[in-house]
Amino acid sequence: MNSALTVTSSSTLGGVDASAPVERDEAARELLDAHAELDSLGSAASPSRLERALERLAAAEHMMALAA
Repeated sequence: MNSALTVTSSSTLGGVDASAPVERDEAARELLDAHAELDSLGSAASPSRLERALERLAAAEHMMALAA
């Protein structure tokens, strides 16, 4: 069963509209993609690139918590 939740914030999370329903499958895919992005960064990655990847991961974890 796929249940959808709605985030009450009007902000965006990792480029995703936070007022839209959050599907568990979508949240899980974003979390996997965020982990893959972070894992792909090498030691030569710029601090700003690392920060963006960490922000994406945090947003994906938040989406996953909302969809749980």
